[in-house]
Amino acid sequence: MKFTFEANLDYQRAAINAVTDLFRGQDSLTGQFTVQARKISDVPALPGLDEAESGEGTLGIGNRLRLHTDVILANLHMVQDRAGLAHDEQLTSLNFTIEMETGTGKTYVYLRTIHELHKLYGFTKFVVVVPSVAISEGVTTSIALLHEHFEALYPGQRLSSFRLDGGNLSRVRSFATSSGIEVLITTAAAVNKATNKVHQQVEDLGFEIPMDLIRATRPMVIVDEPQSVYGDDGNPRKAKGAGRVAIEGRAPSRDDNTVGRQSLAKGMHATAVLRYSATHPRHDKANLVYRLDAIAAYEQALVKQIEVDSLVTEANGTAPYVRLLQTKRTASALKARLELDVEVGSQIKRKAVDVPVGANLEDVTGRARYRHLTLDAISVVPGAESVRFGDLVELRVHDAVGAEITVDERARQMIAQTIRQHLRKEQEFAVAGRAIKVLSLLFVDSVAKYRVYDDNGDAQPGEYAQVFEEEYAKVSAEPEFRSLLGGDPADAVAARAHQGYFSIDRSKGRSERLVDTSETNDRGRQQASLAYEQIMKDKVGLTTPGSPIRFVFTHSALQEGWDNPNVFQICVLRTMGTERWRRQSIGRGLRICIDGSGKRVPGFDVNRLTVIANESYEEFAEQLQRELADDLGIEFGRVTIDGFARLTHKPTPGAQPVPVGDEIARALFNALVAARYVTPSGKGVAKVEDSLREAVAGDTEELRALVAAAVPGVTARYVVQRLIKRLVKPIDIRKAGDRVSVPVVGERLESPEFQALWERIKHRTQFRVSVEESGLQAAIVSALRALPPVPDRKGVWETTVVNDIDQGGLRSTTMRTERIDVAYADRDDLPDILSVLADRTQLTRRTLAQALTESGTLAQFRKNPQVYVDHATQVINSAKEQLLVAGLRYELVDATRPEAARQHPLSIFAEADLTGYTGPNGNVVTGDDGELISFDTKSPYKYIVVDSAVERAFAMALKQRTDVRTFVKLPAAFTIPTPLGDYNPDWAVVIERPNGNRYMVFETKGSIDPELLRPAEKGKVYAAECHFSAIEIALDFDDLHYAKVDSMDTADGVIDETYT
Repeated sequence: MKFTFEANLDYQRAAINAVTDLFRGQDSLTGQFTVQARKISDVPALPGLDEAESGEGTLGIGNRLRLHTDVILANLHMVQDRAGLAHDEQLTSLNFTIEMETGTGKTYVYLRTIHELHKLYGFTKFVVVVPSVAISEGVTTSIALLHEHFEALYPGQRLSSFRLDGGNLSRVRSFATSSGIEVLITTAAAVNKATNKVHQQVEDLGFEIPMDLIRATRPMVIVDEPQSVYGDDGNPRKAKGAGRVAIEGRAPSRDDNTVGRQSLAKGMHATAVLRYSATHPRHDKANLVYRLDAIAAYEQALVKQIEVDSLVTEANGTAPYVRLLQTKRTASALKARLELDVEVGSQIKRKAVDVPVGANLEDVTGRARYRHLTLDAISVVPGAESVRFGDLVELRVHDAVGAEITVDERARQMIAQTIRQHLRKEQEFAVAGRAIKVLSLLFVDSVAKYRVYDDNGDAQPGEYAQVFEEEYAKVSAEPEFRSLLGGDPADAVAARAHQGYFSIDRSKGRSERLVDTSETNDRGRQQASLAYEQIMKDKVGLTTPGSPIRFVFTHSALQEGWDNPNVFQICVLRTMGTERWRRQSIGRGLRICIDGSGKRVPGFDVNRLTVIANESYEEFAEQLQRELADDLGIEFGRVTIDGFARLTHKPTPGAQPVPVGDEIARALFNALVAARYVTPSGKGVAKVEDSLREAVAGDTEELRALVAAAVPGVTARYVVQRLIKRLVKPIDIRKAGDRVSVPVVGERLESPEFQALWERIKHRTQFRVSVEESGLQAAIVSALRALPPVPDRKGVWETTVVNDIDQGGLRSTTMRTERIDVAYADRDDLPDILSVLADRTQLTRRTLAQALTESGTLAQFRKNPQVYVDHATQVINSAKEQLLVAGLRYELVDATRPEAARQHPLSIFAEADLTGYTGPNGNVVTGDDGELISFDTKSPYKYIVVDSAVERAFAMALKQRTDVRTFVKLPAAFTIPTPLGDYNPDWAVVIERPNGNRYMVFETKGSIDPELLRPAEKGKVYAAECHFSAIEIALDFDDLHYAKVDSMDTADGVIDETYT
């Protein structure tokens, strides 16, 4: 099989043209120099501009640039305008930035750019500087694979390349003297120290310094991943990194007292520097000429869609669970992000929580089992991030206590899930008739996990290799995969299916063996180079359908070497620190896949990368979003000029995406600021105001007109409006509009109608409950026996697909949940069920013990302790509440008690200090025009604050009805005691009837069907009926009544039925 390359991908052509157009107006020229020259003139401010090289002796051939800086600056602005990028006002260097997302063909683009620059302008000498041996091997392999492709595109253009190392420095002579295209590939480590051989005199070169010859060619320097090559972040306030010095040079120093230091200080005398990366530091994006970032690549489906598999396990409720996710320094304090089991309502949820020093985890979680864990110390020291609880518990990042499964069991489950997803993908392609090889990549942090060596030096399978073969046999025997094995035994298929790619040690005196990777010295780089040679040599073979190797184990340090388009699953089997591993790992599998003929197969329907994660999806997504924000230099959830400029749209159906661009983005940003929709919080960054939230919620004409005036084109306006909606998060009802104080209408409080109403409802009552313990126990036993069977305690793999990535963040959908058997480490540990249930139900241990034993359901407790306890808590409380209500009796508070204990004071209305909010989601009743509606002719409150649409409609009906003499929405302080907690009725109403006024207390609900009420709600409604009935009987108020209604029509029916 041969890889097939497409020559006319629009986004790649755009990236190539962005560079070549910088030199428009340049004639096809070369420069000449003498190879023997040891001294080269000092570097001008802009190296290579309008300078001819001359000399005597053997002739060398170099690049020659004869364009004035004003011409290059004009070309730069033309390129930036075309790409919708902000202008660089001055040309302070010939360093140009190209931003391309991983997996979109960055290497292809810059290699083809070399051919174009030679074709158009005659440039012949190129130096490619890469950060590691891995990428160096990748570039070399790409040149070999692209040879025929480029030969067809550029007939007669022969490209010669070599990798610079200490053993082939003599090759630099032919690089300097050749008249053809020469590409020198080097790692930063090979040129960034004065002691590197490239900066020393070499006998094979007639004692010339290799770097002098390279400099003399005025090479076009291509920097692949400059953020790693340079050794700095581009901040001008900081010292230059060693890699940047090696390329750009630095001012001479008195310390330049050796040949090597003098050579290093001069840099490479580059004609220009072209910098390619997906993740340029925010301080180092000068002269940006092309941008295809992660957001645009994902939106245009130029890379694989991402989905994340995360393993959810069930707690058993015995030990407190704590996992340290990260430590961080905030503006106010140090905080630790902990994963904890938090009580939410009646259930336990595993959640990530930010916790400051000094916090007790019982307060954080609401669970007594955390009582003895107080966060005493937090370390944010890079590489040593940790937390301490007392003197006994100290956790490093991603360590856990109280975990239900061991690290080894989690690794086993992750390997099994990788196999499962791999086989599904193979099955999917087979059914669709697609000849696409599927690869899975499993990163480990130690060779010993995959391969070990006995005393004789013979290789043996390591732990993960053994687990893989065991799990492959199990998974392939699952019903959905049985057809894939054919007639081959599962163990034989498994043994052939996996291979390890690691650094290789070929030390004399012993057999070749795999070793852990380190590129910090020459020997480590040589060992890594052997691994990368193997990886690249097998690149085509690994991608060929039918080849046996389908699962690849490799060292996490070798990630950069993996760039195979047919990686569909990535599993990170390693101890995760706080380093930014998610984006790096995902980058290994983003490239669009190829089929058996070597052709790309685009589209998310085929290209889906599954990451088997060692954390929850929520945590993975949050950290990935943070990494993306750092890499792209954007602020998720903020309105920014750059954010608008990055947006792409298709002006017409079928057209190629174009950016909104910097000019339009600035106009829109300034318009939003002027309209006070946003408030600037930095250069080109603004904070969303409530006014924008309201405008988006109401889809106002004003906002639409503002966008239309600033943004030309229907499709551009659409993507801008969509982003604004994403940036404006759902509005909190308490921030919906203007805050309104609700005044008390004294005239209404003093009116005869209201006084008569108050005389009837102001009385307090007390209740008694008559419950026999035997009856309570019988009810609990009956409820427990009615429990559905508790499921076995298993694990669940949740598969979540990332639908969109934009500046509002990640949007996702959970597509699949799959229960699997898990070996729980705490399966024999059971919680103290009586203590837990006694705390949750307020019943005695004796009552609970008798009921649980009699119910015969304790075997269910052993199967799944936490689920059983949760279910038992619900049914016991429900049974208890029903009995309490059934035995309920109310009576007026004894007349001998003080008045405050016997009656609600009228002052509760004024003391309520009632407030509400207007706006689209406000809670004060307003008209269609948004104006407040006054109820002061009937209510002691001028405005009515409501909790629902039902209450809003009821308030309007009360206002409009002529027979309603007065009414009030009862304040929160007006409560009725019940066994289930205090209850606050909704309304008190006086309705005029021919035979006298009726005094009604109403509870408004969305439905009057009692079956739709929760047990506690139903119990409180019944208690209120008993309360008002007791007042009616004791004080002979036959015109007082309480009812639950859903509308004014229902209320009329209640009145008619009660008083006819």
